[in-house]
Amino acid sequence: MIAAVVLAAGVSSRMGKPKQILPLNGVPMLQRVLEILRKSNVGSVVVVLGANAAEVRKRVKFAGESVVVNPRFTEGISSSLRLGLQHVGRGAGAVIIVLGDQPFVLPATIDTLVETYERSGARIVIPTHQGVRGNPVLFDRSVVPQIAKIRGDRGAKSVVQNNAADVLEVEVPDKGVLTDIDTPSDLDRGMEVRRTRIRARA
Repeated sequence: MIAAVVLAAGVSSRMGKPKQILPLNGVPMLQRVLEILRKSNVGSVVVVLGANAAEVRKRVKFAGESVVVNPRFTEGISSSLRLGLQHVGRGAGAVIIVLGDQPFVLPATIDTLVETYERSGARIVIPTHQGVRGNPVLFDRSVVPQIAKIRGDRGAKSVVQNNAADVLEVEVPDKGVLTDIDTPSDLDRGMEVRRTRIRARA
């Protein structure tokens, strides 16, 4: 079974308002991220909240996800990583670290990460778009103890660097893996990604 940990505890300082509940066509951003995972082959999902947790709980519709609140979110993203990983079930063979501000990733991309991992046995699987590494990233359970040692406002990039020989990149036709929403201009670019997809399907 593959689990996902969604990091959604940040203070959204560059956006100026809580990103987790920022409406995208009327749907909170975090809910969009959860809908992506619900359409994928991920077996279980842990959501880590922090800043504005009470308001996020009121506005976002959770459906089967395990929701935990990080009281130490001001210590940086590593504290949310550790907390989320602690709540992943023992039956999970790998964990996908999902950013709560990446609402334009395709469910098919999540499935590609899972399928690539299961086929290859790689310990770390990273999506790329036009040769550029993006997120989310899949980590085999054996790598999780290294992630748990990270401190400060740092993600798992150092773990990727320290295990370069165990990394497998998979190219995906999904610009969403490179599109995280930190500022209003990021949101404008993200919505254009969505509009482009809609036009392509028309």
